[in-house]
Amino acid sequence: MPVFIRSTAELRPWIERLASCQVLALDTEFHPERKYFPELMLVQLRGDEGEVLLVDPRGDVDLRLLGPLIESKMLLVHGGEQDVDLLSRATGGRATRWLDTQVAAGFCGLGYPRRLGDLVLAVLGRAMDKGETLSDWSRRPLGAEQLRYAADDVLVLAPLAAALRERVEAMGHAASLEACLAERLVEAHAAPADEQAWRRVPSAHLLDDRERAIVAALAAWREKSARFSDVPPHSIAPDHVLVDLARRRPRSAEAMRENRRMPSQVWKQHSATLLGILSAAERLPVPPAPLTGLAADVVRLAARVAEAERGVAAALVLRECDVERVIRGSQISEWRLGALGRQFVDFTSERTTISVSGKWVRVGTVDDE
Repeated sequence: MPVFIRSTAELRPWIERLASCQVLALDTEFHPERKYFPELMLVQLRGDEGEVLLVDPRGDVDLRLLGPLIESKMLLVHGGEQDVDLLSRATGGRATRWLDTQVAAGFCGLGYPRRLGDLVLAVLGRAMDKGETLSDWSRRPLGAEQLRYAADDVLVLAPLAAALRERVEAMGHAASLEACLAERLVEAHAAPADEQAWRRVPSAHLLDDRERAIVAALAAWREKSARFSDVPPHSIAPDHVLVDLARRRPRSAEAMRENRRMPSQVWKQHSATLLGILSAAERLPVPPAPLTGLAADVVRLAARVAEAERGVAAALVLRECDVERVIRGSQISEWRLGALGRQFVDFTSERTTISVSGKWVRVGTVDDE
């Protein structure tokens, strides 16, 4: 049975035990719906092969006691960037070493992203009950099924991580995995990039340069406002409002209301700020347009061919910014090129092409298949 910890006094003796462990498996349960930063509801920990601890952040627990453990141990997580970020904020500890089993699976032919239950079944042959995924973790007391579910998520991490490492090493991708994990850990700790928030606005790529510049400024303002008020960005202003403002460029609060879908709190609470951004439209810097269309599709296809050949997930190795770099002829990370393989590099320099069967073909030769 897991140990449920509700107070600092209960946690303190376990900190001494965990200090001697080599590896710390961890997970969190949180609610992302109502706050800018998700609300931490439960912390699950397991040192080496010991007991599972379920630490209750909603009790009288000083989570800062966990900070030195987060900083000093090898952490095992699954899809853990948000877990690491949340724990860093809650404990003051900044993770320095980790293995994310979701990422590791993408370096040994198992695809990315894969759910924990799917991976455990595929790799360890064990079925997991994931019925509590969308459970209400804010309620107290937590039910027996919730506690079992929470404990299972960390119980499986050590054996799963060991099995995945073995597969990654056998396929020769250990160095690429380590480089990827190091890069993602930096990103997990990075401050929010407000100037990039416009990329999450679904139709921003359809706008012209000046409209895109306005949406970028509006999205950055929305992000800062949401963080200051600790609310989700969409509660400040929905995406469609930002796009509408960029396209119409109203010059008064009354003109804003001409859009029947304009929420009243937007023009009532923020009209002065929004009008100020719109009035500066001609002076706003224009962010580079996302590269879409055939060229981007071809690069993504080449990455998928490399994935099928080498077992390294294209979604992990080639991000959208890397697709843009390839098209523009800019350099991407050495580890990414190594993971994608020589054939992909030759493809970008037009020495290799792709056959109808999805195979690499040297330019000037005929595919025999």
